[in-house]
Amino acid sequence: MRRLQYWVRNFFGFSRVEANGFLILLPLIMLTLFSQPIYKHFFYDPIPPIVDSKELDSLISHWDFDPESPKEPTREIILFAFDPNTASVEELLALGFPSYVAIRIANYREKGGYFNKAEDLLKIYGLDSSLYLSVAPYIAMAPRQDRSNPKPKFERKENVKAPIAFDLNAADTSALRAVRGIGPVLALRIVKFREKLGGFIAQDQLYEVFGLDSTVVSRIRAASFIDSSYTPSQININTATEQELANHPYINYKLAKSIVTYRFQHGKFSEIDDLLKIDTIDSTAYSKIRPYLVAK
Repeated sequence: MRRLQYWVRNFFGFSRVEANGFLILLPLIMLTLFSQPIYKHFFYDPIPPIVDSKELDSLISHWDFDPESPKEPTREIILFAFDPNTASVEELLALGFPSYVAIRIANYREKGGYFNKAEDLLKIYGLDSSLYLSVAPYIAMAPRQDRSNPKPKFERKENVKAPIAFDLNAADTSALRAVRGIGPVLALRIVKFREKLGGFIAQDQLYEVFGLDSTVVSRIRAASFIDSSYTPSQININTATEQELANHPYINYKLAKSIVTYRFQHGKFSEIDDLLKIDTIDSTAYSKIRPYLVAK
């Protein structure tokens, strides 16, 4: 010990007291540096206990998470009778099916799959049992045709009456659903757009309904008409509030505010053409909203 003390004093130039202090602190420093590795080597067990693993599995089982399913937008659920072998993706979404489940059902059918009974829906991966119980009373499955038997040939009948065209501004959802490609969701969407618009003045306005493609629009145009004497609902631009104007599909909030501001600064509009004095309205927008406005 004295020899070590002598060596430390000569090497570092310490006094006797400093050398004694250094020799006391050195073991403490070494103990501090190597305490963690020694503890991990002799006492730390990286494998969690079996009990903790079971508890973790229990928590995961209650975690409602599907990595393949994106967050679903909030939709209004409409329950109606449907056949899972023929229902479109749009109809399945209206019933409350998540989009990824509705697409899986459609893909299953395209690959030759067929639901023989209502319970077969539970075979679709991702379908929640609570959702199945809510739609099960509305499942109406048509009997499956035997593909081995050839389809009976029907004789072509002469003098077949063409279906009677319906008034597009008076048709309800039942009349619209009679058109091939129109389900309950699209039919309701057309009616709501018509009410918000104030009525159709041209069949081409059907292209503005979200979800209607050109093929379906062509079928509706062929099956419907617009009365030449029809006048749409009109908004009085001299009394309508900014919110009432902005509720119309052809008027955004910026334009509604411009109309109300102009009316406040210059007084009531004497005629509808006065709208062209507003800088934010061009001739194209004016001709589009003109039939739905009145100045009284």
